Amino acid sequence: MTSYNFYGFLTVELVTTHRGWRRYFDNEYLRIARATTSSPRSATVRVELVDRLPLQQAGDVVHVTRFKRLFTYRTLVRGLDTDRVTVFFARHWVDRVYMNAIGVYLQAQVLEPVMYYKLLQQRVLLMHAAGVTKDGEAVLLPAYGGTGKTTLSIALLAQGYRFLGDDLLLVDTSDLTVHPYPRPLHIFTYNVRSLAGARIPLRHRVAVYTKNVLRFVLERVLRTEFLISTRIHADELFADDVFGQTAPVGGIAFLRKDGAPFTTVDVTDGNARELAAAIAESADLNDSLRDLLAGDTAFLTAFTELELDVIETLLRGTGRLTHVNSRALTDTDRARFAELTRGSA
Repeated sequence: MTSYNFYGFLTVELVTTHRGWRRYFDNEYLRIARATTSSPRSATVRVELVDRLPLQQAGDVVHVTRFKRLFTYRTLVRGLDTDRVTVFFARHWVDRVYMNAIGVYLQAQVLEPVMYYKLLQQRVLLMHAAGVTKDGEAVLLPAYGGTGKTTLSIALLAQGYRFLGDDLLLVDTSDLTVHPYPRPLHIFTYNVRSLAGARIPLRHRVAVYTKNVLRFVLERVLRTEFLISTRIHADELFADDVFGQTAPVGGIAFLRKDGAPFTTVDVTDGNARELAAAIAESADLNDSLRDLLAGDTAFLTAFTELELDVIETLLRGTGRLTHVNSRALTDTDRARFAELTRGSA
């Protein structure tokens, strides 16, 4: 068994004899697991790779899906509302051919949605956001996919910022603290030329363009959308260590594709819930959890209320939300980014 501890809030345990799965989890989580904290709160999610699922018990969640019309995956989640959740995942032949294809499914569609819920119960948000830090404060960059989280957060490094993560961050709303989530960046073809200051090694460039061709073929044959990224750690792209440390939230910049470069709104009793709902809508893990728990109306209603309440706590703590059109930013805008996105609280 291999364990990965996430800042004392949650431990993921991996139970398998398959070296490919261990390598995948190490690549995704080992850099995060090195981080420590004194937080007494804790939950455990145990992932067991099995040849076949165990017999279903009362309270178990069984999910069978034909993913992207290609592969049928089978999952059983046990003890979801306890401090020790077990995810049983039936092994599939594809893990002997292309580990990332099945690894990404288990991670994004099952494991991290379960983690999302268990962390919310501790008032910790596994936020769909990039993040940077400067002068002892962090700026969160929540966004819909494709609005420039990775590109903007990397560009801000030239302005003296440090990098916290490009896709997910751990935000403790009890003290408004952001913890880095240094897992691999998701690189697509448009990132190859847009990541300022980054040098993408040739082997990774080849992988990016090869996967783009594969995506093109799959989408036309199967008539469904595919997002096939190449996963590269930031320390492979930059000569210096670009990662920052845990920091208090200094501002929230919600990225969009149009409008003025910066538009700020104060968080009030009248709009806090609406703003929280917009940030929740831009997330992915909540949709995956709803798919996993489809049909359990009572659970999903309670989950949605918990999610909105935690996000609203974050917004009220900062006092301000700034909408940012990342495509319209100038160098001057980036230089003033902290000033223009800083909360009022």
